[in-house]
Amino acid sequence: MPLTTIIDVLFPKCCFGCDNHLLRNQDFLCVQCLHQLPFTFQHLHSENEAHQRFHGRLRLKNCSCLLYFTKTGFVQQVFHHLKYKNQPQISYYLGQIYASQLTDCPWLQTVDIIIPVPLHTKKQSIRGYNQVNGFAEALSDHFNIPIDYHLLTQDIYTVSQTRKNLFERTKTNQLRFNIHAQPLHQGKHFLILDDILTTGGTLESCGKKILEIPNSSISVLCLAQTQ
Repeated sequence: MPLTTIIDVLFPKCCFGCDNHLLRNQDFLCVQCLHQLPFTFQHLHSENEAHQRFHGRLRLKNCSCLLYFTKTGFVQQVFHHLKYKNQPQISYYLGQIYASQLTDCPWLQTVDIIIPVPLHTKKQSIRGYNQVNGFAEALSDHFNIPIDYHLLTQDIYTVSQTRKNLFERTKTNQLRFNIHAQPLHQGKHFLILDDILTTGGTLESCGKKILEIPNSSISVLCLAQTQ
């Protein structure tokens, strides 16, 4: 019996959505879960619900999310594996799916630099990776857009903000991020990436920092959005 077959029998790959065993040619999600992914298709509509979350708060050129996220849905299981089960490759996998949807979006041809929302160095050291970086790499590979990992830094360590409301998050986020811009960043269109859009407080703070750069503009993409 081939070694790969033995490994598949002893350590079968399981779907991150439903825990069923995956076939050898499947990665992360089974065919059933892949077909049930709750895509938003927001990229087809400039005035979508994700964009509307930032009205009056942040000047965006474009904004959309790949999936709808609910705490009881199987998408929650996928993101739990991404963030807490040492599965950073899920980020690249979902990023590839999103890149294929975004291929014909003309505004992406105007993006100069991709900015993944940074983690504090302590949190990234504990987790071992930034769960947004794979998403950034997938889009960079597909659209040939450079990534800047150092323009924004998160210099204040915070505990999870999932239970905070918009006001509490915004108050915390105003102090978290710093920008390290150079003259070469002036006049650029920046694409900010995050994993899950909730209140938008983190992205608002990141975006406002980037808009301190003269003549800059920003767009936002996320892998999922809470409903």
